[in-house]
Amino acid sequence: MQHIKIQYNEKDNYFYLGNYFPKRKNSEDAFSNLIIQYKKGNNFAIKYFENIIVNIIFNYFWFCDLIIPIPTSSSMLDVYSNKIICLSLNALNIIKYEDGILKRTKGYTPSHITNRRNTAEIANSVKIVNDERIKNKKIILFDDIITTGHTSSTIKNILISRGADSVAMLFIGRTVKY
Repeated sequence: MQHIKIQYNEKDNYFYLGNYFPKRKNSEDAFSNLIIQYKKGNNFAIKYFENIIVNIIFNYFWFCDLIIPIPTSSSMLDVYSNKIICLSLNALNIIKYEDGILKRTKGYTPSHITNRRNTAEIANSVKIVNDERIKNKKIILFDDIITTGHTSSTIKNILISRGADSVAMLFIGRTVKY
């Protein structure tokens, strides 16, 4: 396994742990394989990334009030590892997580699949439940993979427009096209 350290994408203003190669699903790329296991709900992979995220929050995001996972683009998933990590971080008193702040109201096909960026479609597919829970909060918007960044940036802008003080974006992996 590669040495994991937090990386910053200055151009798009987000943090991530490593590069993810979704089409190269072989043993040569242990990090991508671990992310695939994480997405499938593998307990070892979830715990592995949870431990790293605990350290990242202590070292980089100690000033944040709340962590919110980006909702899945469809409700077809049985296991949502991002929510499991957020629940665990809350239980350990690392950072506050409240279920249901951000809800997916309808299915949404991400822009890296449709090859079109439709901010209105993204905005119409998510709902913030009770603005008071995010007002004046420093939020970490968390997801497993960032590909184009369009969905996460749109959700970040919605949170800020609805009263969040600031929103940092943290991802486990960044999709790399090769």
